[in-house]
Amino acid sequence: MTLTVRLDDQEEYKLQQIVEALNAESQSALIRNWIEEKWSALQSDRTFVERRGGHPKHLLAGPAGGSERANRKSRLAERFEQKAQAREPSRSEE
Repeated sequence: MTLTVRLDDQEEYKLQQIVEALNAESQSALIRNWIEEKWSALQSDRTFVERRGGHPKHLLAGPAGGSERANRKSRLAERFEQKAQAREPSRSEE
């Protein structure tokens, strides 16, 4: 099957830059590879999160209610306070 796509000059230039950057054989080969990648992604039984390796473990291991704004603010305030205290001795040594 033949597919014709009309590109303006700027789009054709961009496509050629992509072909060169990826060392593709041709524009057609690049598009065939792109179609295969997208099709494979659609055929996958896995969700987006599963394809990306799952949820970050440190986010899952947080305290209950950790996503509430007040809890996030207090944790950030504690962390900033700890960092500020850690820097205090180094300033007095100078």
